[in-house]
Formats: sequence, C-alpha cells, structure tokens
Amino acid sequence: MLRFHCLAYVAAVGFAAAALPLGAQEMAQMSDSDYLAKVATAAPASVVKGSTIIVMNKDGTARTLQTGNNGFTCMMMGPDPGCADQNAMAWAKAYLSHGTPPAATGFVYMLAGDNGASNSDPWAMAQTGSNHWVKTGPHVMILGASAMTMGYPSTLDPDPTRPYVMWPGTPYAHLMIPVTMQP
Repeated sequence: MLRFHCLAYVAAVGFAAAALPLGAQEMAQMSDSDYLAKVATAAPASVVKGSTIIVMNKDGTARTLQTGNNGFTCMMMGPDPGCADQNAMAWAKAYLSHGTPPAATGFVYMLAGDNGASNSDPWAMAQTGSNHWVKTGPHVMILGASAMTMGYPSTLDPDPTRPYVMWPGTPYAHLMIPVTMQP
C-alpha cells in the first residue's frame, strides 16, 4: 500500500534499508505553503493545527515544517496526505522492517482519500491484474490487533464504501473505515 510505504519510511527515518518513497521527490519540490495546504486536507483542522508536520527531502531525511503537541504526525504519504498518531507510526516502523506490528491500537486520518493499493500484497507499488487493487475515498484507519476482532469483512475484493479489513490474513491487517465529508 503506497501510503504505508511512505508512512513507514517516515516512521523509520535513518533505517539504512529504507528507500526514498515514491512521490517524496515530488513532494520535496512543492513550496512549503503548498505542502501545508495539501497536508491540511488529511484530518480535521484541529488535528492538523496541533500536529507535527514533516516533509521528506530528496536525500531521504525529514524536514519539520511544524512542531506539534497532540501526538499526530501529518505528511504526504506519496501522493496522499495523512495524519498518524504515535501508535500508528510505531506500527508503520514494524511494517517497514517486516517486523511484528505492536499490539497498541493506532489511528490514521486520510480524509482526502487515497490513490489505491493492493489488498493482497502489502508491498505492491502498482496495480496488476491479480493484486486486488482497491481505492478508498475519505477514510480513517484503525491499526493493531484490536481492529481484527471487530467483525468487519476481510475479503480481498471489499466494498470500499463500507468498513473492511485491508491486507487480511497478514500481520499488517488493519481496518479501513470510509467516512462521509460534511461541507
């Protein structure tokens, strides 16, 4: 899932094995004001206002545009803006290293939606005829073991307009919850 490749990279800046995420070079070329405006679409204004906002540089280092105090980190995850709490960032670090995700429940806002991801291959970077690509509009994600006990569908070809389990049957399974945006 592209968004997690980028989220995981940011969570683990400094890991020698990490590669610059797709889209990071383009994001690094955005003006700070354009970047901040794009990231602001990821979560409620009150969350973004109190979050740490980072941008990935071309060399793979992170640059802080805003230091926050609410435990959320907001950034562009490839072409998609997102805001993740501390537990979600720890989950993403485990994902990047192919490690065991922590049991703690994490939360991610992606209120601008996403550009799609494989629902069968956590590391797929592009759609193929067999990787069960799914595009979810505005949504939030619940990460961690508790998300798997909630009884939501865990099929490879889910209805992305309803809650579903992403990456079912893997240690990185998590709950995707579509939301309706109010004007």
